[in-house]
Amino acid sequence: MARPLLAGLLAACWLPDQKSLNIVSARETRLTEKFSAYGFQVEIPEDWRIEFNAKNSRQRGDVAFHSPKNNVFFVSWGKLEDAQRRFRNLEEHRDETIKRFRSDPNMKSVEIVRSTRKNLSTHEGLVSRVVARRRPGFMRRLESSHEVWSVHLYCPPTARYYVVYWHVSVGDEFPDFEDRFMSIARTLACHPQPL
Repeated sequence: MARPLLAGLLAACWLPDQKSLNIVSARETRLTEKFSAYGFQVEIPEDWRIEFNAKNSRQRGDVAFHSPKNNVFFVSWGKLEDAQRRFRNLEEHRDETIKRFRSDPNMKSVEIVRSTRKNLSTHEGLVSRVVARRRPGFMRRLESSHEVWSVHLYCPPTARYYVVYWHVSVGDEFPDFEDRFMSIARTLACHPQPL
């Protein structure tokens, strides 16, 4: 029983001796540490909690990084061949993810506020900002909204797709969520870089 969990733990590597200073904006500087799993790497603030899914594999998986106030940054990956078979482009891939949000009966609306293309880890990625509004419910008397930032990108050298997203539920944790999201997303190394 412990074997899949042990395999998952051995496949991920938290590299605390590799700390660096990450300048997020003129207002915020953070000490970061590198996290590596199955050949990709990302720099995460040292005070964040890591949740590594025990069902992860080299072909498919996800890792969640929780900020101190529990805003969650995810890195998900899968087989590039599967994504290219299902989607003609990055926009269709993103829209399928949003479609799943919209199908939630508690969602009042899910809107793409902005979408741009940026170069990340030597690949063109689709960066999107989505605002989701939840309906008032039994435990929530007021409508609530939260932001989701995402990057979708395809990495031919590793034959993987990556979806990096940031679920913002506590709005006062960072002065600028877009800068914070992009400062972490830019550290994604999805394949070894040539020397």
